[in-house]
Amino acid sequence: MNWYLLVRFIHIFGSIVFIGGILARQAVRMQGKKSTAIHTLAVYFLAAGKIESLMVIPGNMLVIIFGVILAIMVRAPILGFLQGSEQNWLLATNILLILSGLNVPLIFLPRGKIFDRLMDEALAKGAVTPELKAHLDDRTVKVAHIFEIVSLIIIVILMVFKPF
Repeated sequence: MNWYLLVRFIHIFGSIVFIGGILARQAVRMQGKKSTAIHTLAVYFLAAGKIESLMVIPGNMLVIIFGVILAIMVRAPILGFLQGSEQNWLLATNILLILSGLNVPLIFLPRGKIFDRLMDEALAKGAVTPELKAHLDDRTVKVAHIFEIVSLIIIVILMVFKPF
């Protein structure tokens, strides 16, 4: 068995699951935000949460774990110029992954707790509340999701073309 090909396959498979999950989650969230019925909105966001837990998180873990293993196997310059290499595309990729990952504890988790509370209150009232509607339009979360998607596009470009 060729371990390199297996590790590379799992890394690429994880990338497909991760990116597909992020795009699917965002599509579901965007459609859900259009809903004026609280139960419909809740179902869309429940589906987005399932996509997160079944695709985004496991895909991200596969990408990171098998990406590091793959980089070690091929002796790729993970830290670029910091380890004396002239190739810095992997360092740039790692920086983007870390910055995107920081959105989770700094933005997504704290605001997700607020969202959960507001959703529970709205479900109890049987209607989309103004507070929930305002939270759904949270500019910080929107910018963080845009950064996440733009970062992924840049990472794919860096991984494919290795421009520097």
